[in-house]
Amino acid sequence: MPSSLKQAAEPLRRLSLASGMNLLAYREEHVTERLSRALEREGLEDVDELARLLVADAAARDRFRQSVAMVVTGLFRDSEQFQLLERDLLPIVLGARRQLRVWSAGCADGSELYSVGIVLAQMGLLEKAVLLGSDLLSEKLAQAEQGVYGDVQLPGSLRARMRWEQRDLLHDSTPPGKWSVVLCRNVLIYLRPEAKRAVHERLSRALALGGVLLIGRSERISDPAAIGLELVGPQAYRRVA
Repeated sequence: MPSSLKQAAEPLRRLSLASGMNLLAYREEHVTERLSRALEREGLEDVDELARLLVADAAARDRFRQSVAMVVTGLFRDSEQFQLLERDLLPIVLGARRQLRVWSAGCADGSELYSVGIVLAQMGLLEKAVLLGSDLLSEKLAQAEQGVYGDVQLPGSLRARMRWEQRDLLHDSTPPGKWSVVLCRNVLIYLRPEAKRAVHERLSRALALGGVLLIGRSERISDPAAIGLELVGPQAYRRVA
């Protein structure tokens, strides 16, 4: 495989089509490492062989997509962020609103959105909430619909409040309407800076005025004011313009 992705732009475009992921939007070092692992795992010599395999073999395609996406999640992962949400952010967001609209952007297996749902249930707000989870990977959405995590089957009353849809944050429009809370945690960390900025801008536009965007613990938005946001807590940004 070429040492620079610039030398492999055309094969990578074919591989992007085969996998359904825009690999050129990801950081070069991340894609290079993921491709090397995929070639070794599948016993292949080059990117073109891998592209042909991904078109022909759905299981190989799923393995590759999950490898690139680097999905790591779990109920109440980074629990302090959910404490922040309950203690500080939701009271700010609610105000005089009658309905809370929460979008988990890049929801993976749904555990993040279910965690929010549990918080809302404890606060007596679940019945008035709209909860949407979206992800690029259809196989992850299928897991989310089941609501099973280890030995835990989440109750039907909670699962009934959730909606799931397939959506590519890099290319698709945001869901209709304005959102009170958008969570996009640890989804964009492997993207190139320009791709990350574009997604942050779209997420900001999806927020209602006064709505909150929550990103991952290791992430930051370099110039929030430029996209109408202000920092209101650790990795929490409110739309102000």
